[in-house]
Amino acid sequence: MSENQSITRSFARPVSGDDNLRPPCEVACPIHTDAQRYVQLVAEGRPAEALVVIRETNPLPQVIGRICAHPCEEQCRRGQVDEAIAICNLKRVAADGVKAAGLADTPPQPDYATGKRVAIIGSGPSGLAAAHDLALLGIRSVIFEKQPQAGGFLRTGILEYRLPKAILDEDIDYITAMGVEFRTGVAVGSDIGFDELAEEYDAVLIAVGLSLSRSLPIEGVDLEGVLLAVPFLEDVNAGRDPGIGREIIVIGGGNVAIDVARSARRVSGGKVTMVCLEADYEMPAHDWEIRDAREEGIEIICSQGPNRIIGGERVEGLELKKCESVFDEQGRFAPSFCETELQTVTGDTVIIAIGQMSDMSFIPEAGPRLDERGLLVFDWHRRATTMDGVFASGEVVTGPGAAVNALAGGKRAAISIARYLGLDVDYPAEPEAIGELPQHVRDYQVSQAPRRRMPARDGAERIKDFEEVELGLAEVDGRCEAARCLLCGSGARYSQLKCVSCLTCVRVCPYGAPWADKDGLGGIDPAVCQACGICYTQCPARAIDLVVRSEADITSEIEAALADGGALEFGCWFPQTRVAPDAAAVMLPCTARLSPGLLLKALEAGADKVYVAVCSEDDDGRFITGHRQTRAAVDEARAVLEEIEMDPELIQLSVVGEKKCAGGAAR
Repeated sequence: MSENQSITRSFARPVSGDDNLRPPCEVACPIHTDAQRYVQLVAEGRPAEALVVIRETNPLPQVIGRICAHPCEEQCRRGQVDEAIAICNLKRVAADGVKAAGLADTPPQPDYATGKRVAIIGSGPSGLAAAHDLALLGIRSVIFEKQPQAGGFLRTGILEYRLPKAILDEDIDYITAMGVEFRTGVAVGSDIGFDELAEEYDAVLIAVGLSLSRSLPIEGVDLEGVLLAVPFLEDVNAGRDPGIGREIIVIGGGNVAIDVARSARRVSGGKVTMVCLEADYEMPAHDWEIRDAREEGIEIICSQGPNRIIGGERVEGLELKKCESVFDEQGRFAPSFCETELQTVTGDTVIIAIGQMSDMSFIPEAGPRLDERGLLVFDWHRRATTMDGVFASGEVVTGPGAAVNALAGGKRAAISIARYLGLDVDYPAEPEAIGELPQHVRDYQVSQAPRRRMPARDGAERIKDFEEVELGLAEVDGRCEAARCLLCGSGARYSQLKCVSCLTCVRVCPYGAPWADKDGLGGIDPAVCQACGICYTQCPARAIDLVVRSEADITSEIEAALADGGALEFGCWFPQTRVAPDAAAVMLPCTARLSPGLLLKALEAGADKVYVAVCSEDDDGRFITGHRQTRAAVDEARAVLEEIEMDPELIQLSVVGEKKCAGGAAR
């Protein structure tokens, strides 16, 4: 067992006492990464442990930390207060922090005792995820990739300014070091037959993605200067001259079309115009992709469709017709046009980026069955094709989507293959999200705090080269951003056995999370609880504890911090001025979680002095009534010291006048 694996297990905790009730960010993630846990670790300044948590489910943390569509952020309950946590960016903060500290990111070394071998066709995100997870299950994979280097569309279709190839290589090297073999420059169907793979290996996974571009059946499509998106991106990524002019027209409104346009802008240094059927609010490209394109001077013409490409031997322009609607009443793609309302855009190059499809030419007649559209006939639950021992995953079966969705498909396929090969593994249960943040909490109980923005190069400068546009959050900004997390569902839980139904928790909770019925305490609502810990510090029966940063956790940290004696400082996750820079430190979501018992525990553990740092009085703190709670805990602990004739000044409370980041409180 590797050290990383043992660390990972120590982080695994149920949320609110229910293993299947999870924060909505985790539920929304296609691979169900424990976002809350790694965000918490980033807030604590523990990037190595955060990266371990990310790697529990994500074999490409640095890649996904740059290009993910982050559906987790759309469901983040912090977004119901002000803005969602920058969950995606914090993956990069963790990975960058590990490298900055010079720490080793050592992969586990699986025991391939099963003796089973799987052939994977395609080295994109789905194939990589399947190989990674199969390795952890003791099944060796060999990945066949027709391109000279592994990575699939991550390498050939995503440009350096979004995903530096060195970063992609680092994530792939991690998987290689686990014992996964890559055979690049080998095209299945020509260099090696599909039948050979099916005979030689115990199972085969088809994960070829969408490697072919769709064209348009319009006049002029055969003119010189008309290109397709995928070959164009492959040329640019390989450093080849794609043969474009100075006035480029890109047809399409999706993310690939945006990548084509931004790449053409850099290669040509000229004018780039995008044309799409959709209105601006209907464009399938992500909002942030559209914003980046416009910042780089790319014009976008919406609600227009291509009528014909104009030119003699070479492209001279594109004639457009107005698109009156893109979808029919059932929501199906069925564009309608006004054939008489035409306009022309001049240009010397047209790049068609309207969609992609898989190249299935390597499938023999006796292989897995294809339907009338040339698509694999596919069992969604088992990820199985019609041919025994042959599976499929990723965009070859789902169609276009985000890389993280392809990862999810590959991980599911790995389980299906393992089950087929006789391993006793099961599909994980789908988690259930806790409820929405109640209106009274979001309106009155949570302090505003702006999201930390990802620093990026200026649009006018970045179009001059292919250097990475986003520069990464600095450590302090990353920790500040992570500290905004509401710790959804990771707050108070109680023991029915210990509870005496005194209802102290009901009286002191500022959010109304504990509730009572005729028999006493009825429960603690995880959707309402904000993990402040006030009930936990006030419960006379010690029946309440916290899911994250429990009393046992804090006690263990106190003892570890004081192993060599000296002073101890308690502070909050937000990077802030230290009261006692030479003291050992225990950082909490907020010092409101401190009880008199924990303060006294620090002295019992050998502290010669205990410092408690609270935020400025001008700051509401992380929790409502947080300052009052912290001061009360300090006063009570001091009173105990006086009673036993010890110096109350052994416990010092200090107001920190300045945090090391702007933006106010976390909550």
